[in-house]
Amino acid sequence: MESELKKYLLEQCRDWMLKEEIKVLMRLGLTEHGETVTRKNALVEYKMELLYGFQDKKVNDLASLGKTLAEERIAKRILKDNPNILNNCSNCGKLARTPKAQQCRYCGNKWFNKKL
Repeated sequence: MESELKKYLLEQCRDWMLKEEIKVLMRLGLTEHGETVTRKNALVEYKMELLYGFQDKKVNDLASLGKTLAEERIAKRILKDNPNILNNCSNCGKLARTPKAQQCRYCGNKWFNKKL
């Protein structure tokens, strides 16, 4: 999956993610930024453990794949379950910035969807 499409799905389509997938992304972000001290302190508090899904088997399994593979799997699932989520330009066919965008950032083509 190309990086632009993956970024679009992970950043703009959060409403279509499962709770476990959101927890995985939060957890991977927490460990990615090197906040190990914060993470260890968070494990002490039960509420934080539930928030980040450290006790959830589904979250642990998906997080164990690593950031790249987990993001790829989440993006593919969103696209598979919601094939009409992509907002492509009718002129050049490239992906718009967001699902609700009405102007192409590449060619400047404008379209107006009345159902928004």
